[in-house]
Amino acid sequence: MPSQAEMHRELRSATASEERRDIALQLLARTNSRLYLDECLRALNAEPVRARLDESHRGIMREKCLGYFAESKRDKGGLLREGLTRLLVYIEHPDDADIYKLGVEAYHLQPVDDVAQNLRAVALAGLAPVDPPLACLYAARFLGESHTSVFNCEPAMTAIDVLVASNQRLPIYQFLLRGGEGMARSQRGELTGKALESLGADFPLHLYEDLIAQYQALDQPTATMGIINFIIEARAEALYDRLEDVILSTRHVDLRRYGLVMMAAARADELGERLLRMANLARKDDLPLFIDAVEICHLPERDEMLTALRRRL
Repeated sequence: MPSQAEMHRELRSATASEERRDIALQLLARTNSRLYLDECLRALNAEPVRARLDESHRGIMREKCLGYFAESKRDKGGLLREGLTRLLVYIEHPDDADIYKLGVEAYHLQPVDDVAQNLRAVALAGLAPVDPPLACLYAARFLGESHTSVFNCEPAMTAIDVLVASNQRLPIYQFLLRGGEGMARSQRGELTGKALESLGADFPLHLYEDLIAQYQALDQPTATMGIINFIIEARAEALYDRLEDVILSTRHVDLRRYGLVMMAAARADELGERLLRMANLARKDDLPLFIDAVEICHLPERDEMLTALRRRL
């Protein structure tokens, strides 16, 4: 039988997908070396190797994953369990719900900040199709939780996906009323922005207008992008005046450019006409932003407006 070091060399030199899969699984079953484990997980989670996984490969992953849940000190950051759980989620077998339930409960403070956010996110994604009601409960808990990553806003971003998929938007609205502002102020505006664009086309617009007022005053770019996306994607004409005001009033140049370009990219006549009216009254400092947007406008008047804007530069 080859040694672990020999298997590791074979894995690194193998090129065929099935060969890499088989070697990685064999080495995964035998090793406790972090170097080798990481190499196995990288190989198995990469395409096209991952596409060659099926139910027959679950046993090794389950045994290894459950072992790390039983002795979490061997995987303090949760990265090994995250990688193994991700593979099980890909295979999509309902009998792995026990692992997902362990995953959504995993927290690791090192020394103060939690570092298991991605493990909880992956486990939540796996739990959602297996037990939607339970997954929604965890999603509601994760949404706005203090241990939300400042790097990718997980597991709260996945929580929003789970709630939307189950048409459970009340926790998202509650988050925006109570916790979204704090997230936006603490480098997690992307989460607030996603929540603002995830309330659904049937959300009452008079209530959404209150949210606009709340977050427009904050003027945090990634959060405000959610307002822009919601109004444009929903073609919420009753909020077009507010959209225009949000775009023109922000102090962030890149956000203004984003809003104008999104209006043009929507290829909706009413939005295009508003964009041209706004361009006609544009401040000199904003002329390059309006030119970028008008260049992709679908209306025939765009060429005349571009000429006028360039003349004003």
